[in-house]
Amino acid sequence: MASRVFIGGLVLILLSLVGGVVWLRPRPHQERAGVTPPPGNAVGRTVREDTADKGLLGVVVSEASVNLAARLEGRVEDVRVQVGSGVRRGEIVATLESAGTRQELAIAEAALLSSRAEQQVAALSLKQAQERLQRREDPAQLSVGAISQEEVSAARFEQQLAEAKLAQAQARVQEQEARVAQLRQRVEELVVRAPFDGQVAGRFTHPGALVQPGQALVHVLRRGTPQVRFAIPSHQVQRVEAGQPVRVEVAEQQLVLEGRVSQVAPEVDVASLMIFALADVEVPSGVFVPAGTTVRVKPAVSEARQEGSAVRARQ
Repeated sequence: MASRVFIGGLVLILLSLVGGVVWLRPRPHQERAGVTPPPGNAVGRTVREDTADKGLLGVVVSEASVNLAARLEGRVEDVRVQVGSGVRRGEIVATLESAGTRQELAIAEAALLSSRAEQQVAALSLKQAQERLQRREDPAQLSVGAISQEEVSAARFEQQLAEAKLAQAQARVQEQEARVAQLRQRVEELVVRAPFDGQVAGRFTHPGALVQPGQALVHVLRRGTPQVRFAIPSHQVQRVEAGQPVRVEVAEQQLVLEGRVSQVAPEVDVASLMIFALADVEVPSGVFVPAGTTVRVKPAVSEARQEGSAVRARQ
């Protein structure tokens, strides 16, 4: 009797457990009160729409930038700019010590002047020898026997000797000119100049520092129309195309700038799995947006694309 009661109790417990599981299992068409289940991939679409509404993440970049480096080994004599300084094309930015080179140049220039003077003397000697030979070869003088053949031969030899001395002087002048040009180029290489109008964004050395060839001294940004480099997720690549207007929001300065897409990369960046694009931005006069500023880019939807979306929605 006790065993029957025990078995019956176990059966009741099992039935209650099975009933609870069935009660907890959601029914196929059951809906909670006031909640409609999202169809398909609606959650993913919502996240993407929120991301698109916030805009695409981008950063302000300069149209062009360059590291101005030393072309020769030497010690820095002077750095004439600071970070933020404006520079003009051809303006001297930094110089290396050049006292020894300039002294060599002065010596070479003096030697060049001396060689040119010797060339002038040789040219005058040649002219004198030519005139003397011309007088010796005068038929009137030869006919009366006033000039001997020996004197004519001596005059010809003198002319040839003068020609050789002139050629030697000319070669010496060319040699000195090459030396002077080489030293002048070396002196110029000790001077670092700005290649374009721009602004100094970095200074990496100071007077007295020893630098090697190719070592960066100053970083300069080109002064001009700023650009924005922004990333496009692969699922939003159809939203952006070259020539498309964009709005650029600069949260740090509470600015909204207008721009236009200039480039869209044809492939996905492997590291970030994004497609990068460039947009030219119009900055009002008196407004400065530093390179490296983080912005949000919102592409404008073209009329053709809006009509296409409307047609798909009606379908």
